[in-house]
Amino acid sequence: MDKLTARFEYVAVAALMLMLMLTVGYGMIIVAWSLVVDLSGPHELIGEPKALFDVFGLFVAILVGIELLKIMRHFLVAHDVDTALVVQTALIALCNKIITMNVSAASWTTLVALAALTLALAAAVFALRRNAGGA
Repeated sequence: MDKLTARFEYVAVAALMLMLMLTVGYGMIIVAWSLVVDLSGPHELIGEPKALFDVFGLFVAILVGIELLKIMRHFLVAHDVDTALVVQTALIALCNKIITMNVSAASWTTLVALAALTLALAAAVFALRRNAGGA
């Protein structure tokens, strides 16, 4: 039964990795196309901050996908979930949320919660690296 479970786990994670690779690839095409359209069209020299933050949000979303791929690849190779990779990915995803959110529309409690989460994840990354010998 253990072999069947291990095989199923391998196939499921490999299928998820394939779907994630397709999604990241599609996202890269969208970002590239968006940049080509934005740079080739008639525009003023002054860029809109909202458009820049939208592009940055797309970049960070793709980075989150790449980090998820790292986690799954590590799981397939080592048969173990690397906690440091998971925490780093959570920190990147949280930063994506912070970059793309409308700060003026957010409540102060939301901003405090995001700050607390960011500090907690940063502390976790620090502690995990220190525990692993600075890796």
